[in-house]
Amino acid sequence: MITPCEVAESWPVPDAGSHKYTRGVVGLDVGSERYPGAALLSIAGALGTGVGMVRYLGDAPRDLVITRFPSVVVADGQVQAMVLGSGWGTLEYARERLDAAIERGVPLVLDAEALQLLPAELPPGSVLTPHAGELARLLKMSRARVEANPRVAARRAAVRFGATVLLKGSFQPVANPKGKVRQAIAGPAWTALAGSGDVLAGACGSLLAAGLAAQQAALCAASLQALTATRFPGPWTPDVQAARFPAVVAELVDRWRG
Repeated sequence: MITPCEVAESWPVPDAGSHKYTRGVVGLDVGSERYPGAALLSIAGALGTGVGMVRYLGDAPRDLVITRFPSVVVADGQVQAMVLGSGWGTLEYARERLDAAIERGVPLVLDAEALQLLPAELPPGSVLTPHAGELARLLKMSRARVEANPRVAARRAAVRFGATVLLKGSFQPVANPKGKVRQAIAGPAWTALAGSGDVLAGACGSLLAAGLAAQQAALCAASLQALTATRFPGPWTPDVQAARFPAVVAELVDRWRG
């Protein structure tokens, strides 16, 4: 299992020479008019990690996005990573959206509906974030088999699809395409609620954009969510917990790197 010290040491902390582009720019093609909350939750997860810029490139109402998060840019441009699928709600035009993201040549985080488009030739350093049911469908096995041995299932998917796999749940293994599996820090069961995965995908994408390798980005994003839920226990909603990410990151860095 990754440790809080390793999370802190891996975290992309800016220095005096940093600016918004060196800190990473993540593009989010998530959410829709039907599911605008997914867009807001993914944005909250991304912003909470300290990424330099978030570009919102999805179909949720732009005025809703910038009213809630005025620092978000709602125009296309340079990105170092992309997050796709959360809150799409449909596969209409999904293949075109995935192909357009692949053409950018940057690492991708695929969640929710975007996972249904596999297999696809993904850019190096990409991450899949399925829950047990989604991973079972990808591997054509029962959910019970995935839940009985999540490490084996995550490893099998990572090798098959050539991408790092973060299996969401109470036991969160992260497998890379070479078959190496590590476990994220475990958190309380309070995090098992709608919207947590959207926050996690945004956080993972922002850490990829900041330069972390895929497996480390996934481990750190999942561990941050768990550490925040441990630090602030109770039935807090994912957006509230995402707003606490900066304080938890600051505590980690101060304790383990200070």
